[in-house]
Amino acid sequence: MNAIINNPELRARLEAAALRRGVPQNLKAMKDAVNRAFAVRSFVDYRNMRAFIMRAESVMHLLRELLRAGRAKEAVELAGYAMRRGISAYSRTDDSGGGFGETLRRLADLHLEICRAARPETGAFAKDLFKLQMRDEWSFFKFADYAPLLGTNGLARYRALADATWKKVPTRAPGAGRDVGIEHYHIAAIMEALARYTGDVDALVAVQSRDLSHPYHFLRIAEILARAGRDDEALAWAERGIKAFRSDFDPRLVEFLVEAFHKTRRHDDALALAWEHFVQDPSLEAYRRLEKSAGRAKAWKLWREKALAQLRAWLKRADRPSSARRVGAGQTLLVEIFLHEGDSDAALAEARAGGCVREAWMHLARAREPDHPADGADIYQRFIDDLVDRRNNPAYVEAAALVGRVKELMRRADQKGEFAAWLAELRTRHKAKRNFMRRIEGM
Repeated sequence: MNAIINNPELRARLEAAALRRGVPQNLKAMKDAVNRAFAVRSFVDYRNMRAFIMRAESVMHLLRELLRAGRAKEAVELAGYAMRRGISAYSRTDDSGGGFGETLRRLADLHLEICRAARPETGAFAKDLFKLQMRDEWSFFKFADYAPLLGTNGLARYRALADATWKKVPTRAPGAGRDVGIEHYHIAAIMEALARYTGDVDALVAVQSRDLSHPYHFLRIAEILARAGRDDEALAWAERGIKAFRSDFDPRLVEFLVEAFHKTRRHDDALALAWEHFVQDPSLEAYRRLEKSAGRAKAWKLWREKALAQLRAWLKRADRPSSARRVGAGQTLLVEIFLHEGDSDAALAEARAGGCVREAWMHLARAREPDHPADGADIYQRFIDDLVDRRNNPAYVEAAALVGRVKELMRRADQKGEFAAWLAELRTRHKAKRNFMRRIEGM
């Protein structure tokens, strides 16, 4: 007893052992055991998580013993109580290792197993299940798993509870903002699960249309209708979404609508939307969408020239809009575009003229390697010093790998002498970094 004061892991093992020796005979005593298992005074840090998880595991042993003893009805109530306590504790733990989350998932699986064995009274069970799901931020409970246990009466009770809560949720129109309470997400997920379980497409659309504060929500409705074969309605919802968020495009909604326009032979509308999205939010993804759309209209040459001219005009403007600045440092987007088109010569010219982000340089180096090994080596050399200067072993490993790559490329380019001179300078600059020096020995 003195030892466990300063050793929470020992206490957890002893409590688990006590439960294995004998299950409490009354429900109150069992709930007390659950309370002790999930007790959190303020916060459980990572150092104490192992002991905490051990206590939580003891609850599953208690529940299995109840089930084995034929006390399934008590096990149902205790399993629901344990999940409520566990979910409440979850947000007050450092579960960066994922152990407690996995324990709760197994506890939720055990809860379902117990409910299937006990076949609880449907009315009370519907109420308990609804309360559990309204607390469940991590989707431990799947409605479709429990629905067969509810029966007709239980399902009606569950739906009545859900409808009463759903009526309190306000409709959110475009521009309403995106911050909603966690309860909104819980009840929306419940209403969606109910609609999917009954296969009611209109009910599912009605649930989704309660919150239209984000363009992606229009896309979800359009996809639901498209899967149901109601393409005209799907197209109408997608168009509504684009019109409602003209200055805040969601690329996924744009993609859906462009494809829908082409499918209905509205090729001009598809091209116009693809162009508008590229102008508003230039990216390789938007460029490729424009390319695909213009290709269908057999007009890519014209639109390609227009897109590149538009992008170059942006890059020359000191006061270019914020959307145009998202293309990345220097000529990054032009580099990405030319690499996408397989023109590494043009990509290299743009990178040398205006620079680009590191990822684009690396992509460019890989593209130059097969036919222009010296160019690939030159690009890799640019980044080795920065890596070594990070002064940590992962960076040293990466830098040494690049040195090896440079060696191979310069060998292929008949530059063995140049490589030896460059390597000697590299060693001189970084001779104090012994861990890095060991990794490039013998090169």
